[in-house]
Amino acid sequence: MSTSLTKEQFDREVGYRAAMSIMRNLHAQGLLTDKEYRQIEPILARKFSPVWAGLSDVLSDKSA
Repeated sequence: MSTSLTKEQFDREVGYRAAMSIMRNLHAQGLLTDKEYRQIEPILARKFSPVWAGLSDVLSDKSA
């Protein structure tokens, strides 16, 4: 399995991660509620179709 991304995949991944970073900051500042934050994540995932969207969740899961 190749881990190389095409330019399009890379651009989608960067866009998703940048948008999520902004949303996390807004949430941390109290400008987004927990509910709003949970609603935004799947919308951004659909919009950007990132390749590794959930990878950080998998890597940070210590139960595996």
